[in-house]
Amino acid sequence: MGRARFTARALSLRAPVAFAVALAAFLTAGPDQGAADPVSDYRRAVEASFAQWLQGLWPEAEAAGISRATFDEQLKGLALDWSLPQLEPPDPAYPGGPALPAAMKPKPQPQAEFGVPEHYFKARSLNALANGGRAQYRKFAPALKAIEKQYGVPASIVIAIWGRETAFGQAALPYDAVSAIATQAFMGRRADEFRPQLIAALKIIELKHATRPMLKSSWAGAMGHTQFLPQDFEDHAVDFDGDGRRDIWRSVPDALASAANSLHHKGWDDKQPWAYEVTLPKNFDCTLQGPDQALPISEWIGLGVQRAGGRPFPKERLGDWTFLVLPAGMKGPAFLATTNFSVLKLYNNSDVYAIFVGHVADMVAYNVPVNFVGTWQPVERFTRDRILAFQEKLVSQGHDVGKVDGLVGFKTRQTIGKEEKARGLPLTCYPSNALINQVLK
Repeated sequence: MGRARFTARALSLRAPVAFAVALAAFLTAGPDQGAADPVSDYRRAVEASFAQWLQGLWPEAEAAGISRATFDEQLKGLALDWSLPQLEPPDPAYPGGPALPAAMKPKPQPQAEFGVPEHYFKARSLNALANGGRAQYRKFAPALKAIEKQYGVPASIVIAIWGRETAFGQAALPYDAVSAIATQAFMGRRADEFRPQLIAALKIIELKHATRPMLKSSWAGAMGHTQFLPQDFEDHAVDFDGDGRRDIWRSVPDALASAANSLHHKGWDDKQPWAYEVTLPKNFDCTLQGPDQALPISEWIGLGVQRAGGRPFPKERLGDWTFLVLPAGMKGPAFLATTNFSVLKLYNNSDVYAIFVGHVADMVAYNVPVNFVGTWQPVERFTRDRILAFQEKLVSQGHDVGKVDGLVGFKTRQTIGKEEKARGLPLTCYPSNALINQVLK
């Protein structure tokens, strides 16, 4: 049971006596124990539930080869990190317990990968990372050439990931990975996905790959130069510098090789680019976007799609299957994406992330201009909750919007285009208040 959605039966199956003791202690707490207001009452109740939930992880940890000593040392007294974004605290704290105070209701949290697409591609950031990437390439050229040869992933792609994730190791990683992951596993939006990450983090410590103080992370528990989650480390981290350790925290060669190894195992094709920027003919049907509508490049050409800048597609690649990516619908640049684009999304599941990394890599390797040929047009901005309500309504009407998550993925953009056609609105394949208001009314 990965999420913090408690029932009386669930709690009774975990640790009935221990929970009863903890609950009694909470209910009888005097003023000097901190029960001063609804928020304090609620938090202490949730922390008590969290402590019991942590103990319920022991069978999984033991099966993964984690010793009881490590388990107790790392989790005993662990507190929730209430500062993290995307939390969904239980309401009530436990059956019959304090309700979630209004002041603690989750608020919409911005995230760069899912905001207005244009804002993700600021020229200053792109130029800074490209310039920094070229300097890092010169500094680590022997290792990068060896990594590229061994894993078939361009050094420029690895450099771009490093730059985007941690500014070449300079970005502050302010969170304790164990605490962040445990909090997300207990009451995050993707709690079930974080539970095995917590076990994997304990295993890193058990096997002495890293000490607890080394496990500094992002709010989502990603660690090291190239931001690996603990399971990424387990599956893909390598010792590339030959010192006998897989060290993504202090060894740049290990971190970069590990990122390349990850992309290699996820299907990187060393014969293809990540994507081609393209221009679309007038009145093009933007609902043709997405991996489920892939076509050979030659067929896209037949539909009037041209490579940006007037350059021809490589003749030897005309049979490659590609799909159209329109991150801002018809209000931004267009791309024909290859298998490698999908591989980059397995590293970070965001269209704009994959485009950003690919573009910075091209700037590093080929000195391409900072700006795309296609221009970004103004788009409206929405909260994630509003898009979520919009998606839920579309699904209730029989549409396939992909994952109902408040994010404007390709299936949501396809559906928007279909609805725009049906309602006589301009075809953009990107959300607008005009369409959302009509659908939600």
